[in-house]
Amino acid sequence: MSKERRKQAVTKTATLSTSSTGLPKWRQSPINLCKTATWTKKFSPLYMTNYWLNEVSIEFSDRAPPTMRGGPLGKDEFQFMNVQFRWGPENSLGAEHSINGIWYSMEAQIMHWNTRYGSIEKCLDKPDGIAILSYLMQTIGCPGIPDNPSLTKITDSLTNIKRMGSSTEISPDCLLWMLEACKGHGYYTYSGSLTVSPYNECVIWIIPSAITKISARQIDAFRSLYDDKWKNISGNCRQQQNLNRRRILFAMDDAVA
Repeated sequence: MSKERRKQAVTKTATLSTSSTGLPKWRQSPINLCKTATWTKKFSPLYMTNYWLNEVSIEFSDRAPPTMRGGPLGKDEFQFMNVQFRWGPENSLGAEHSINGIWYSMEAQIMHWNTRYGSIEKCLDKPDGIAILSYLMQTIGCPGIPDNPSLTKITDSLTNIKRMGSSTEISPDCLLWMLEACKGHGYYTYSGSLTVSPYNECVIWIIPSAITKISARQIDAFRSLYDDKWKNISGNCRQQQNLNRRRILFAMDDAVA
């Protein structure tokens, strides 16, 4: 290959785009929430509505869906979409985000969309279109350690959805473990992207600093799920991305109401 052709090939690779605008992406997720890039900030309370009622269900078909507002979201109301779990083949690595280089076993991402834009589809090209309330989970101890009772209503139902495309009903209060994590000491927030293709940079991430415990048996229940080829899903987390001079903010205590 001539020097000129080689130079063109290198240039083309360096400007490879993954965005719909034709521009390179610089606000990708997940990231390491490192102390050196984190600033403390006092936000207004983060309000979470309709999450803790006794009749809560994953479908939310018979009542107003849960919503979130306040804090880094301002006055906009973000409506619940779904809950997505990320894990890896080992308990020492599976969560997508880490804190100061410390890795966790699993991550539960509660997806919300900004109702100001009218539909989920219209949120995907807005920098504040999606809000993800993400909980880090850590496997404690060795096999035989008791399950986290707050998660059993989800993990015990996974046997009913072994293969992709299947569904099941989950008993009430399946999200109460979220309330426990919100009683921690503040949360991290930053601007980023979806962690699945096409990786739209439309996300306000909110990550509580409190870590939720999960047993080895419970996390193995996720790994026992199958993909469309009947292969175990041993992991589905995305590798971490560069911070690219973004600022991470840490909300003070008593930040969730």
